[in-house]
Amino acid sequence: MATNLQTKIPFNRLVAYSALQLPLAMAALPVVLNVTHYYGEILKLSLAMIGPILIVSRIIDAIQDPIIGHVSDRLTKYKNGRLILVAATVPLLMGGFFMLFDPPAMFHPVGEGPNPNSTLLSIWLFTALVLVHLGYACVSISYHAYGAELSDDYNERTRVTVGREVFGLTGMMIAVVLPTWLTARFGEAAGYQWLGIVYLPIALFSALPTLLYSPPSVHGPVERKPGGLMASFFAPLKNALYRRLLLVFIVNGSALGIAVSVMLFYVEHVLGGGKLQAGMILLAYFISGALSVPLWMYLSRRWSKAAAWLFGILLTICAMGVAFFCGHGDIGMFIAISVITGLGLGADYGLPPSILADVINAQEGKDTRGATGAYFGIWALSTKLATAIGAAASLPVLAALGFNPSAGIYDTTALIVVYLLLPILVKMLAAALLWWIKIEAERPAVKDLWAQRH
Repeated sequence: MATNLQTKIPFNRLVAYSALQLPLAMAALPVVLNVTHYYGEILKLSLAMIGPILIVSRIIDAIQDPIIGHVSDRLTKYKNGRLILVAATVPLLMGGFFMLFDPPAMFHPVGEGPNPNSTLLSIWLFTALVLVHLGYACVSISYHAYGAELSDDYNERTRVTVGREVFGLTGMMIAVVLPTWLTARFGEAAGYQWLGIVYLPIALFSALPTLLYSPPSVHGPVERKPGGLMASFFAPLKNALYRRLLLVFIVNGSALGIAVSVMLFYVEHVLGGGKLQAGMILLAYFISGALSVPLWMYLSRRWSKAAAWLFGILLTICAMGVAFFCGHGDIGMFIAISVITGLGLGADYGLPPSILADVINAQEGKDTRGATGAYFGIWALSTKLATAIGAAASLPVLAALGFNPSAGIYDTTALIVVYLLLPILVKMLAAALLWWIKIEAERPAVKDLWAQRH
């Protein structure tokens, strides 16, 4: 299906397009890692109130993804319609993030007791989460859909996605370092407030190059298909390649969800480290992922995108296997392992969206070909589903194996099983799926590709 349309995007315009991924990634991590600590420990809001707020806001977030993809597709009848949606909702993302970490002074408790305005603070938290999730979803879905339309060349699509993820992994590194530094410099409460303030110029000045200097789309308007709104939501699932790709993506992504949910426990109780050591491990992980971009571009050209992705998964499995030999005090060894697993992260972030861009325009898509927004709407939903499955699977298993912090029981064997063994088994399943089933347009399964070459 590949054509010669826009086979080489100028480097400066590719950088301009990719810049927006930095504030997107930078916003995602603090919302997951820091909000519960900030509102629970600093603002003294009951965890019994925070939990339902987080769950309900996430449900709303998941439901809206296919709707946003549908709206993005409808806007393609206007010139740069997808970027118009991005421009309209970047302020929503910025405002929601600022709201989240800069609530009014009346919500800050004076003593050590519970927050005196807990009901109003709960409403504030819920509103801020809904806004930041809505802004993030609108920007990311339309932005990523636009990226899939910048070229119809097989290898150039990989260049677009991995280039974008360099900025994304950089944003994650900033999101790891900045809250830690700001809270250490200004104190917990003021540090989180500065995080909300500092984010605003970073988001603005990253969005401007994307909005003003991105390469033009090589696709025309998405044709409106007969049927209602719900039919357009789920139409991409008629594409067999897309269903298989989603299966592999969700299975593989759930392994990361498992690891993220217990990572801090593992560092503290198995490795004997603290927040600083956890930050060092995460930095090594993300820096390695960003630097791995040339490797995955080279391997995807030499083999195929699916084969390169499989190699990245196997690399991660091997590195996590070595981690079984880590114990108390082995922070340096685990950082070295994180460099290897970071290479696998580069493959997980850069290659699946490139495969998706090919699949959207494959013959198997039939009447859904080119409905990029609809595809990316379900893709965004699947990303959240993978993380949720991983988190939901890990914590009950951890508890069943005897790890119970509230009772002072810190079983390190349980942590090793959940943080290392469980993700390895899940990734082995993802690797087996990649080996056996065909997920790429006009490319055979990895098994068949290997047989052809050997």
